[in-house]
Amino acid sequence: MARTADILVVGGGVIGCAIAYELAKAGLAVTLVERGTPGCEASSAGAGMLAPQAESSAPSPRLALGLASKALYADLALELRERTGLDIEYETGGNLHCFLDEGDEAVGRAACAWQREAGLKAELLSRADALGLEPDISAEIRGALFFPEDHWVNNPRLVTALAGAAAQEGVRFVTGEVAAFLRAGDRITGGQVGEDRIRAAVVVLAAGAWSGQLAATAGLRLPVGPVRGQIVCLEGIPRRHRHLLHVGDHYLVPRVNGEILIGASVEWAGFAKQVTAEYVRSALDAAIRLAPALARLPVKATWAGFRPWAPDELPVIGPWPGLEGLVVATGHFRNGILWAPITARLIRELLVDHAPSLDLTPFRPDRFAK
Repeated sequence: MARTADILVVGGGVIGCAIAYELAKAGLAVTLVERGTPGCEASSAGAGMLAPQAESSAPSPRLALGLASKALYADLALELRERTGLDIEYETGGNLHCFLDEGDEAVGRAACAWQREAGLKAELLSRADALGLEPDISAEIRGALFFPEDHWVNNPRLVTALAGAAAQEGVRFVTGEVAAFLRAGDRITGGQVGEDRIRAAVVVLAAGAWSGQLAATAGLRLPVGPVRGQIVCLEGIPRRHRHLLHVGDHYLVPRVNGEILIGASVEWAGFAKQVTAEYVRSALDAAIRLAPALARLPVKATWAGFRPWAPDELPVIGPWPGLEGLVVATGHFRNGILWAPITARLIRELLVDHAPSLDLTPFRPDRFAK
């Protein structure tokens, strides 16, 4: 059976759902294909941080993209709540990077210096000031670097809300897997889903860690693949923390319901969705060293997910040059939740307004062929 749409979005994670919602609001007929529940892979496996400053080591296209996207979140949270009744728990407490030794402190001071020079808000805190913000953290700390404008959301709620809002706007959700693109010469014309063919004027590839595999069915080189991340979830009631907390390579994200997410590993382990004893031990050791009272909390859950990684760790956003009908939105690696609103806006500006508000050159899909 053949179906048609203006836009076929391949992938129902946070990026695909945000794009589908944005394009449907612009009046386009959108079909989204997802093999499972929307957001069932990396979008729900992450921790929901909106932390462009913490994720950057210098001014860069990555930082600019993150700041532009974070600026959209307050309005998006309100819009989704009004449309779906879901609270995505957009929290603005800020991000506290704690120093446990001289090395941590040196890195923090350098980060504070360049970020303030770039016009960003960053504050060096004494031990007393840090403990004033978070009394449960260890008196061992030497101080902290505070990013007051790094925020976070409840990412599973975000994807559910985006999918619900998209459905309200008329997006048709199809459960299945796009096995291959349909191609006619230098044009992508749709996708093969089981026995069905879905024809579309434009196909948006937003299949996360699986994007490279699907691009290969059209003879395209897109080196995007999986990087595993593991998270440990503690159950803390009543809620203990009001800020994002970082210590070394680990972070702690407090949720409204009292959960504390400790993450996350960065592992090139293929598609092995496993939680390892080694990581659980390292995560708990780091968290308990920072906040000793966490040792008494029960472990509620552990999980792993696959971030979509590109070799230069930048997302892949834009049309495929020389190939009509294919637009790519993938490779968001550690920042899929953060970059979702701006990615959706850029794809809408590209397809509807024909004038993206940010330069897409650093994110070109064909940049790896050079």
